[in-house]
Amino acid sequence: MLAAITHDLHTAGEAWLFRALNADGGPILDGLMVLVSSKPFGAAWAILLAILVARAARGPLAARLRLVAALGAAIAMSDGLGSQLLRPLLARRRPCYALPPGTFRWLAPAADVGSLPSLHAANFFAMATVAAAAGPRLGLAALGVAVLVALSRVYVGVHWPTDVLAGAVWGVLCGMLARLLATRLWAAWQRRRPAPPAP
Repeated sequence: MLAAITHDLHTAGEAWLFRALNADGGPILDGLMVLVSSKPFGAAWAILLAILVARAARGPLAARLRLVAALGAAIAMSDGLGSQLLRPLLARRRPCYALPPGTFRWLAPAADVGSLPSLHAANFFAMATVAAAAGPRLGLAALGVAVLVALSRVYVGVHWPTDVLAGAVWGVLCGMLARLLATRLWAAWQRRRPAPPAP
């Protein structure tokens, strides 16, 4: 029942929006979108962002490492739960497998697995949510990258627009939860630390 409902979400209106975002933008834009949509770019960005978060965050080293740990936890939650729980539950096909060949452009490889939510969008928005805790400028930069990656997934033909929208929402929720857990666990650890000896 739920799978049938989500399958019907890509109505004629969404198919039109998909094709508009999937339109030929020329070789330079094609190359950029394929690049930011790739797994190596995602891995490189996660490593770079972890370094930037550690440098931009205020406080002692342990507090900075707490945010880096939250970054990893956010990705693990958004990707792990998204792939193992949400995608099988929602069971929506990717546009590159649902639409007739020749009616769209397919520029990047994608397995015939669940399309909803977009885990690329989820992971990048989760990272942006954690990065925002290190500073507004870094948060805005990470948000810009997340939006670009989300759009790229539609541009290369492997996700519906609502896939990336749902992925963005899911990623923000995972990022907020990771930040909350990191803060709570850090506070609990601080309380359990032995008091320094009296002078």
